[in-house]
Amino acid sequence: MNKKILYILTFIMTLGCVSCDEYLDTTPDNRTVLDSELKVKELLTAAYPEATYGMFCFSMSDNADDKGPGHFTQINNQQGYFWEEFTDNGQDSPAYYWDACYNAISHANQALEFIEKQRVAGEIPESYLPYYGEALMVRAYCHFMLVNLWGKPYNSTTAASDLGVPYVTEVEDVVFKDYKRETVAKVYELIEKDIEEGIQYVQDEAYEVPKYHLNRAAANTFASRFYLYKGEWQKVVDYSTAALGSNPSSYLRDLSGKYAAMGLNEQVAEYSKASEPANFMLTSNVTYWFHYFHATSQYAYTPYIKANLFSNNFLINSDWDWAQSSASFGEGDDLIVKWGFFFKRLDVNSDIGYYYAMTPKIVAEEALFNRIEANVMLKKYGEAEQDLDLYFEKRIKWYSDTHKVTEEKINDAYLNDSHAASPLNPWYGFEEEKQRTYMNCVLDTRRREFYYNGLRWFDIRRFNLKVEHNVKDGTPVILEADDARKVLQIPIPAQQYGLQPNAR
Repeated sequence: MNKKILYILTFIMTLGCVSCDEYLDTTPDNRTVLDSELKVKELLTAAYPEATYGMFCFSMSDNADDKGPGHFTQINNQQGYFWEEFTDNGQDSPAYYWDACYNAISHANQALEFIEKQRVAGEIPESYLPYYGEALMVRAYCHFMLVNLWGKPYNSTTAASDLGVPYVTEVEDVVFKDYKRETVAKVYELIEKDIEEGIQYVQDEAYEVPKYHLNRAAANTFASRFYLYKGEWQKVVDYSTAALGSNPSSYLRDLSGKYAAMGLNEQVAEYSKASEPANFMLTSNVTYWFHYFHATSQYAYTPYIKANLFSNNFLINSDWDWAQSSASFGEGDDLIVKWGFFFKRLDVNSDIGYYYAMTPKIVAEEALFNRIEANVMLKKYGEAEQDLDLYFEKRIKWYSDTHKVTEEKINDAYLNDSHAASPLNPWYGFEEEKQRTYMNCVLDTRRREFYYNGLRWFDIRRFNLKVEHNVKDGTPVILEADDARKVLQIPIPAQQYGLQPNAR
């Protein structure tokens, strides 16, 4: 993969004996020379992060628990669990994800620069429009992920002064280039600009396998996520509905039907297929974060998590009817069944290589939950209940009308109880207590759905939740609701090249 050399990248190339003049006589990053729509299309296949945030975000969240010694220890899993400063820069580390996002952005910017030069009478040729839209959406998506890990959560009253991340919109044509951190408000402004311009040109027909790109459904779901964090509720509903269409149920992962009829190995294979309707966007990631390490990692799923999260549900009060499959790789190494892995050899004759996982990054369930949240904030409780019913129909075995969501059932389980270590406290607040009660239900259900995916960490940040982590035979550790460690520290090499660190 071509990599650009940036101040903001943590990896700095050693030039060795090559002189600066000789080095600058070549293209700085050996980037592909673009001369056609096909070359742009090929370039954009590399415009998606080959890294994933799943492990370190899961480890920092309240989904993780300490199984004690005797289980697999991975540094990012361990440091995340104790909210320590991450020291690793390899796969599954924040630094690795930082690099991957900015590398993807650089590919998007290269595509955009070339496409802009193809304008005729001020218009981009129609054949380039799908890739123009994709590049803008990729740039927006990557910056959104970066600012929501290395910047404070969006808050309309503080965003103009909160530090965000550099927003890169130009191709780097020098070996080193200075960057500065924009405010969270500015980053969101630029993301919104790219979304609004790019989403109108996204065309599924431009791809052989649309699920490996920010296709229409994925782009609309990402837009709904952006406006969810920004608190613009009607836009959330509109974009989620555009993603889900007139029959949302047809897109939801059918755990109570199709998956329930499969063996565990079949389920694992099905979970990450492009043919699975629920998968709106899949990315191939170098990672240890797949089923074996879900099970064997020390800070992961335990009987405590099972009892408090998966062995009860406000509609059924037991796990007997719950369709989410579980399995075990050995004593104490249990897991909730999701995705597996494939092994990529360094070459055909090699016995070494990398673990890859095809991980669902944007799914139909997110679009549905985004819409439910927005409708709660719009006080459209009936519509929120209807969408919850669609969801639970695919999650409860032998679902019937007795499982229907009602206000009474929600009140019984969630009135004054967030099922987290602290009350929900989003920046926008709640106008009435009913909103809080319904949101308690929605967030708790989201937590189950996105177990292992890493999305719970973003919910913890945006709802200002306290997190308590058990320590086997020790004293629990606590991350307070307003803890500065909820904002990841800027990678050290990036700090050394001028980026301001986050406060500690």
